Amino acid sequence: MIFKTTSFKAEKGNVLHSGIYNREMSASLAAGAVVMLSGFFFAAKYRITAVHFIAALFLFIILFLVFRAYIFGEPLLGVVIDKEKGNIDISLDRIFGKKNLSFPFASLEDIRKDHKSIAAENPDGIKFVEKIALQHGTVIPGFGKTAEFYTVEMEFESRQRIMIFSSEDSAAADDIALKIKNFIER
Repeated sequence: MIFKTTSFKAEKGNVLHSGIYNREMSASLAAGAVVMLSGFFFAAKYRITAVHFIAALFLFIILFLVFRAYIFGEPLLGVVIDKEKGNIDISLDRIFGKKNLSFPFASLEDIRKDHKSIAAENPDGIKFVEKIALQHGTVIPGFGKTAEFYTVEMEFESRQRIMIFSSEDSAAADDIALKIKNFIER
């Protein structure tokens, strides 16, 4: 069985900037910076024409896709359960480097579903920010709310627990845990 996901962390993200400063925005800014620097370089040496603007647009699109996929890509967690070979391999592919863990299949004790609540840490700060937001006539959706996560974890004989899936949807975590348990029990 091979299971891959980008959703394997149970942590509260940046609520203030979650809709603004995301991976797509970062890729756009990086691609735009490269295109602008290229534009300044070419403007200093050549007369800029409409063809240059069209080329810059295509360069921006290509760079955006490359930056989004390779530089600002999300880490990918992979779990390979091989009953024939008798091992479980867990890998984390990140931008720089890859982390691999391997466990004997027999050392797997349980597939656990867990619930984690992450409450806001600074209630006074939340009230202050909400007050300022209201003065500006805006509301920040979900700001200061407790984040609820449903996780699926593998527990091994060594009592080591590794989170392999996390979601705000309980049904999604139930489904993943059930599929893995069914595969193991077959």
